[in-house]
Amino acid sequence: MKYGILADIHGNLEALRAALLRLQKEGAEKYIFCGDLIGYGPDPKACVELYCQLSQAGLIEGVLGNHDGIIAHPELRPYFHVDALEALDWSLAQLDEKSLRCVSFLPEILQGNNYTAVHGTPRDPLKEYFISETQYHALYNGWRGQILFVGHSHMPFVMAGDEKVCHVHVSTKEQFVLLKNELRYVINPGSVGKPRDNDVRAARGLWDSTENKFYFLREPYPYQLTLQKMTAAGLPALLIDSLSLGI
Repeated sequence: MKYGILADIHGNLEALRAALLRLQKEGAEKYIFCGDLIGYGPDPKACVELYCQLSQAGLIEGVLGNHDGIIAHPELRPYFHVDALEALDWSLAQLDEKSLRCVSFLPEILQGNNYTAVHGTPRDPLKEYFISETQYHALYNGWRGQILFVGHSHMPFVMAGDEKVCHVHVSTKEQFVLLKNELRYVINPGSVGKPRDNDVRAARGLWDSTENKFYFLREPYPYQLTLQKMTAAGLPALLIDSLSLGI
């Protein structure tokens, strides 16, 4: 089975469409989503509706991100930067009741065949960033399956190891990783809609569970159109500038 792995879409419809099209060309049969449909970008409703269509067709399963989670957990508000919170409040105002329901009903943890997916970490799915070898060892028994898919940091990386040793590799280009049976992995595919690794292209991954390979993929998209929409919506200038730089 080939799975498209998506994270941190953040209301960027142009990036999402480009990512899905590329994954379809690569043979993706289903999708796993690691959270954050909304926030930052100018098309939250369209992104949620597209996700819900895929979900109703049985093509995607996903988890709640911290931006998504603020719908049901307003206590998360102090954890957001002022510009991120402004964009998030604007995003929420664009969603109708059906869209709000679709987002708020996402689980915090998803467990599938030989994998677990969360936004942050299994210990704290909505707030904690999975970014270190120390966390890998501390949480080694905190997820089921060989692979833990995560989002939240917007950085494409793979951690590979066992109970004693862990190696971290940050992906800076399109490449694949052969997943060895004797190791366990934490994989972040990077952000579809708001990359933070100095690359404006939409990031996502492809997991071939039959060949046991994971592919880091990047795709150009018309981000200038996204920037124009953000400007027209009056979203914070910092978010517009950062998207244009991939940070």
